[in-house]
Amino acid sequence: MHETPALDVRALLEAVENASPAAAVTTAAQHLEDAVGARQVAFWIADAAGQALLRIPDGERLEVEKSPAGTAWREQRVEWDGSWWVPVTVRGDAQGVLEIRFHTDPPTADISDGVLEHLQTVAHLLGYVLVASQRHTDEYETGRRSTSFELAMEIQRRLLPQAFVCEGGSFTLAGWLEPSSSAGGDTFDYIASRDRLTVSLIDAVGHHVNAALLATLTVNAMRKARRDDGDLRSQAHAADAALMRHARPEEYATGVILELPLGDEPAGAGSGSETLLVRVVNAGHPPIRLVRDGTVTTVDIAPDPPFGLDLGRAEKGFTCHPLELRAGDRLVLLTDGMYEQSAATFDLDDHIARTSDLHPRNAAQDIALAFREHVDGQPEDDATFVILDWHGGTTSRDTAGGSDLT
Repeated sequence: MHETPALDVRALLEAVENASPAAAVTTAAQHLEDAVGARQVAFWIADAAGQALLRIPDGERLEVEKSPAGTAWREQRVEWDGSWWVPVTVRGDAQGVLEIRFHTDPPTADISDGVLEHLQTVAHLLGYVLVASQRHTDEYETGRRSTSFELAMEIQRRLLPQAFVCEGGSFTLAGWLEPSSSAGGDTFDYIASRDRLTVSLIDAVGHHVNAALLATLTVNAMRKARRDDGDLRSQAHAADAALMRHARPEEYATGVILELPLGDEPAGAGSGSETLLVRVVNAGHPPIRLVRDGTVTTVDIAPDPPFGLDLGRAEKGFTCHPLELRAGDRLVLLTDGMYEQSAATFDLDDHIARTSDLHPRNAAQDIALAFREHVDGQPEDDATFVILDWHGGTTSRDTAGGSDLT
């Protein structure tokens, strides 16, 4: 049985800082070989489709399905098949797995709890090295790609948050964008500030580069308003004004913006209550789905006109609607690409219901895979969704190695 090794965090960080950003993760892996007494340490990054793990830097591929490495990544637990596979995760964003082989591996998965916890800590630390390093290099973004992106998709991808998953204490969130070949102007965004979580989903009209540029204009107008401390109505107005000023008369974008209060006590609730009032602005967008106790319902919110189409809205502005959540509720925000054109017969609500007991990250992966299979990998429009769970209270995380265990 392996003894618990010692890790010199300062030496590791110095080695990483002294390396090129593109070599930071492999440098960390080499440093860890000595630190944990291993004969080999390698990092495998999850591809953009969530179907494979690709080894950095040579690109060797492992399919997620039915592989110990894939199980470690998806289920967020350590697996062994002669190599130790340890998930590399930060705040629920499952970035890949660390492969570790010791000099004297036993014929069975015989390892002490201390060594196991140490390997999880090492992998968690590597996740932060990756997060910091990818700001300075394309090495890891390129490593995630099994195929090349079209220009429009490259533009749209830059609008997406750096992490598709976030575990934030009282909430867990996961987003997904399944692009069409012609890029349909979809994007999602979220930001967790000190007192609120803001989530948005945008679908710009049209296809190709022009749709991507409209989405860019819409999202960045909203981000500017948010960073200027604007509320939901201010953010919606900023998006509307930007399109009215800079887009052609026939160009517009639909969107939904949601704000979930964060703080010591659930907002809008009495003492000891497990309810929360969320605020929603809907600009001509498809309805939100609410999952409560495994049952899927459509949230009935009267939409305002889309961004960029005034239609007499100037006098009253956008309407901010209240939506009450209970602890354990799940919201699913989506674009019309999930059920229109080639996806018209895709039973979206059934897939939402069947994945309702999964972590949002895994639910998103399963829904996306089922959707791709339904449209034979060729959606006619972008299909995008965000899954948001509210757990109640201020926190319910039980974490190890960067991911919620519950």
